[in-house]
Amino acid sequence: MSSEKYKELYILSKEALNEEMGRFARIDEKASKYLSILTLLAGSVAYFGKWVIENLVPPITALEWILVILATILCAGIFLSWFFIFNSMRLHSVIKPPLNDEMIKFFDDNTLIDIYYALTKGNKEALRENRVTTDRKSKQLYYGYNTLITSGFVLVAFLTLFLIYSWNNTSNITKTERSIAMTKSKDEKPQTTEKPSSDKPNPNIVPPTYDMVTEGYDPSKVQIKKGGKSTKKK
Repeated sequence: MSSEKYKELYILSKEALNEEMGRFARIDEKASKYLSILTLLAGSVAYFGKWVIENLVPPITALEWILVILATILCAGIFLSWFFIFNSMRLHSVIKPPLNDEMIKFFDDNTLIDIYYALTKGNKEALRENRVTTDRKSKQLYYGYNTLITSGFVLVAFLTLFLIYSWNNTSNITKTERSIAMTKSKDEKPQTTEKPSSDKPNPNIVPPTYDMVTEGYDPSKVQIKKGGKSTKKK
């Protein structure tokens, strides 16, 4: 009858130990999901961080300063989230009952009531050690989760200001293009239209300069005299 009592105590300790080991596994599963979300978020942050470095450094206006500060906070938040979540997933040791030759010998050398009692004590110590490890993992995951959520809010604020900044730049470019177009239109001279032609010529029109052409050799104007000399006819 007393062995049944210690059997129930052993079963209770075994269930508590299994529950704690299940909690350990669930924390790792949550950490894996958070790490997947963090990977997607880190890709967006890397893109916008590159854009900030190329376009806003050094910042000039107040809006540019705010965007640079938010981008810096966002990068720091992503790094901290990754650190906490990855730290919660790193290799940890858990204690559980073994199944080896020593355990078989222990069963062979002891009575049933002593086996129940000894395994209950072993489960109690394993539960205490595993709970310390699981609490440490849970604390790291808690910090990682809160940092991840904060980074998400910062990203939303950054995207809102980014859209405002892009809209302002687009409007300024449009205004500049319009002013340039208006300036060009003012500077352009009106084209002169040709006067319609009339049926009568202009009596004051001046003709173009004519070319002077030297007269060539004409045999009819040359008279041959005796002695081989020639004279021109007048």
